[in-house]
Amino acid sequence: MKISLIDNGLDSLRKGYVHLGRYEKLLAEKAGDTERFSALKDSVLSIQHGVEILFKYSLKEKNEILLFTDISKLKEAYKSRREGIIKELYEYEGLHTVTFKESIERLKDICGIHMDERFVKTLKKVEAWRNSITHSAVLLREIEVARILIKFLTELDDFFGPLIGEPYLKGQGRTELDRAYRLTKAVYGELDNKIKGLTVERLIDVLQSNNLKNVTAPSTFLIKDPKKAYAILEQIQGSEIRYGCDFVNMHNSGHAQIVSLAEDDILTIHAVDIRTKYQFCLDALVVHIPEINNDRSPLIFMFAKRLTAQGKKPYVREDVGCTLQHGVNIDADDSYHWEREMREQSIEDYNSDTPQLPSHKEAIRFLSGGPVCFMNIQQLEYGSAHRLLDNKAFQNPEALHAAFQEMESGE
Repeated sequence: MKISLIDNGLDSLRKGYVHLGRYEKLLAEKAGDTERFSALKDSVLSIQHGVEILFKYSLKEKNEILLFTDISKLKEAYKSRREGIIKELYEYEGLHTVTFKESIERLKDICGIHMDERFVKTLKKVEAWRNSITHSAVLLREIEVARILIKFLTELDDFFGPLIGEPYLKGQGRTELDRAYRLTKAVYGELDNKIKGLTVERLIDVLQSNNLKNVTAPSTFLIKDPKKAYAILEQIQGSEIRYGCDFVNMHNSGHAQIVSLAEDDILTIHAVDIRTKYQFCLDALVVHIPEINNDRSPLIFMFAKRLTAQGKKPYVREDVGCTLQHGVNIDADDSYHWEREMREQSIEDYNSDTPQLPSHKEAIRFLSGGPVCFMNIQQLEYGSAHRLLDNKAFQNPEALHAAFQEMESGE
């Protein structure tokens, strides 16, 4: 079985950082020296192997002749390849590829590829660790090794991303959102859509501040803690990022602002453009993050628990797929009034020259449980997301989360 040069390098690099993740887990668990050494050793060996192969792949892409030490033997190797005896020149017996050090020098001096001196120093340091392990099974200063390897990944992305391009990006598989964003910019440059770039950067900050790991792009995650869900909703908002809400009863909010979460988990959303406050008992969020390099918006689906009606003689009605209670929200003191008479007076005041109620907004409370709305960024595309909100198969957050995951696994 044969594997291409780039696939071989990327496979080793990926495995190296999987081993490093295993080392960090063992360290946190206070595992013994032998277990930690084994994981860190495997990480160094795999990362160094991957880096060496990717340097040789890069040389080959510039000029395959540069990949070999003895150019005089290439004539027979080329002949064998033309005759179909070998597929790649390096398969020819007796033809040797350059050392890792030579591959660095040839990329710099012959191909004119810029390398920061600190990056070159790290390349040589990781190679020295590999040699130390190979020849004496000694790996000193494990914390320093782990710290440098973590930083090394960013340096590798910044170097190989532009140099190798899309094959390097796609070869990483699904990575954490912050790395995926960095790689995308390294390969393609800054995103054309400024709002999409700001959105991804805000999401990265939100994920980190809420300790949400292994979130990739595309991916979907489920939050069932209302307090944590509210923290996410509050933090995703920004001055240049305007969210809107589509509700299950077909209401469209226009510009929507997350206002507050009460002690009893009642979430308030202000539909600014239509002067309406929506409330429901927050149960869960399903957050879908799309591919980075497109104009698609993240989708944030909100689910509610059932509520009982508030106030004397409440105004309650059945709407499309939900039960609603209507009331008013007084601007001056931000108080809510759910009595039927207040609602009816508000309707009378709407076209009256002498309104009886002080300045107020309409208040709508969802009493029924299940899906309530989804949020999307108004300046970005969101496709036919409302069909998911209306789908009877997704009446609980777990079902919608599973459906998104199944879709992503096929991509």
